[in-house]
Amino acid sequence: MQLFLYKFAHEEKLTNYYYKGMQGTISHGPKKIESKQQCIYCGKRDVELTDEHVVPYFLSGNKGHILLEVSCRECAKITCRFETHVARGLWADARNSYNAPPSRKKKRPKYVYLDDQINLGGKLKIPYEEYPAPMIFYKMHIAGLLMGYNKYLDTSNTWQFIAVTDQKKTEDFEKKYPGQLTAKIRFNHDSYARFIIKMGYCQVMTSLDPGDFRPICLTYILGNESNCSFVLGSKPTIDEPTPHLGYNLRTISCGTSDHLLIVAEVRIVANNHTPTYHVVVGEVKGEDKVTYVRAKLDGPDDFSVTYTSVPQAIQSNEYYWMPRIWPLNNL
Repeated sequence: MQLFLYKFAHEEKLTNYYYKGMQGTISHGPKKIESKQQCIYCGKRDVELTDEHVVPYFLSGNKGHILLEVSCRECAKITCRFETHVARGLWADARNSYNAPPSRKKKRPKYVYLDDQINLGGKLKIPYEEYPAPMIFYKMHIAGLLMGYNKYLDTSNTWQFIAVTDQKKTEDFEKKYPGQLTAKIRFNHDSYARFIIKMGYCQVMTSLDPGDFRPICLTYILGNESNCSFVLGSKPTIDEPTPHLGYNLRTISCGTSDHLLIVAEVRIVANNHTPTYHVVVGEVKGEDKVTYVRAKLDGPDDFSVTYTSVPQAIQSNEYYWMPRIWPLNNL
């Protein structure tokens, strides 16, 4: 896990709504989705299975969507590890600063220690309630698979940080501690990527079952392959905040009558200027199976394409998640 120090300028107000347990929209399915009778990650049956929050518990609390009994203990440890890196690493200060619902609230630190920018070598002890900690997100390019890239071409070195902070809290801090506003960010971009990919995969699982499609993103969730930029990207532009919406997830399908690509769209803390991510989750081949899967999805998100070159439509912001070449030759 890497650590760096930077001075930041606030961008958008981070509303407390996020920390009260994010409610949001999700395509298909009630709040609790019935068990798939197997681990959705490794496929094991006849083992103890645990529940899986589509949006991790530390974000959604008890208000989020839950897949009941879908993860074996071994796979749960894997997903818990990278989710913890995000919760207690990248977003640790932000969660402390805004009193996010934790699993270990009594052990939450009350102070943040900042390097004194005026008296070099000194430290400032700041109550977390006064500290406008930033929430850091990554802005990415289109997933490499959709661009027709080789699966080993890693574009994660082009990802950019976006800092979302509480504007009023920032202004109050600068008045009380002029020139002292800094942040230390502990980040692991691989954990963050797997964290988003897992949400996209679980979103699709609210509508489909493991045998309905060939998974593409699973190997990245489980850590068997490391170039997450191949299946993960973000929208070129940042959408306007959606008031009172903590997260927004949807399943998109595109392709032809005998070959379907399944993509999940993921946006968290959607009531702020945050990125909209896309995850290439899987594919379906064969007319009968495509018909079956499309019937299960059965929503306005489906979009059929029958092209062999880039049409004008996919250059628009609306269809940014569509493959730039078809059929795909990099799977």
